[in-house]
Amino acid sequence: MAEVKKPRAKSTVKSAPKADLVEMAAISAAETVEAVTEAKPASLPAIAATPVEAGAIFSSAKKQGDALRQAMSEAVAASAKGALEVNDKIIDAMNTQRFAALDLWRSEISPSPLPESLNAQSQATRQAYETASAQWKDIAETTALWFTKSLEPLQSALHRSGR
Repeated sequence: MAEVKKPRAKSTVKSAPKADLVEMAAISAAETVEAVTEAKPASLPAIAATPVEAGAIFSSAKKQGDALRQAMSEAVAASAKGALEVNDKIIDAMNTQRFAALDLWRSEISPSPLPESLNAQSQATRQAYETASAQWKDIAETTALWFTKSLEPLQSALHRSGR
């Protein structure tokens, strides 16, 4: 709910005349300008980099750049290898699941008594589930290893350059 505003009682004490804010700002700015114009610039110490120091800095930067470039190429190679390995495992898992599904349908189509058919179906389904679970767990572990191996060269290069 909205609060009702109460009227204020007028005070009998007159407030002091307020200073003009523009005049105050102008006085402050004028004082600052005078101080700046009177100040002398500080002399800078003579820091002339010797050619030896510049060469050492350039050499160090080049070595770090080369190390990072090498680490990046190793990371790309490890990543490509890991991607191919994961891709291979996914294709194998899909083929295995496809074959398991075909075997299940073949067992259903073949003429057999109902209890044997149900038993074969439940057994094939259980085996397909166990196989798929094991394969996808292996794929997840391989993917984690892939990312770990891909980042190792970069981490080691960054730790070496941080020293």
